[in-house]
Amino acid sequence: MQFIKNKYFILLSLLSFCLVLTACDSGGQEEETDASTEQEGTMAIVDSVSVEEMSAHSYAVVNGNYPDACTKISNVEQVVEGSSFNITLYTEAPADLMCAQMISPFTVNVLLEVGGKAPGDYTINVNDSVSTTFTLGG
Repeated sequence: MQFIKNKYFILLSLLSFCLVLTACDSGGQEEETDASTEQEGTMAIVDSVSVEEMSAHSYAVVNGNYPDACTKISNVEQVVEGSSFNITLYTEAPADLMCAQMISPFTVNVLLEVGGKAPGDYTINVNDSVSTTFTLGG
């Protein structure tokens, strides 16, 4: 009987150890740990972009996929050139964690810097892969 208890204890210990090894932080994007390292030049995989008006502000609503369960958006850059809004989404993943390799969808709302822009048609480009046009004001 003692042998069976030891056998279950060892099995339970192994399973617990495996869970700890494969665990991934599923917390919010605001959390940062010292173990996170930005993957410079790694842009998010973007599928689509649209524009929505919310509370008198214009937002680019960007949909895409992370390559694993741990990757998150680390930085958003927006450059306005003439009638184009060029948005770049960068990602980061913890360097010291093993993450489940599964496509994880995301949606990010990016406040468009439209202050001082004249009414008219504008283009939004995200990560040089998707784009859309919208009409501002007027």
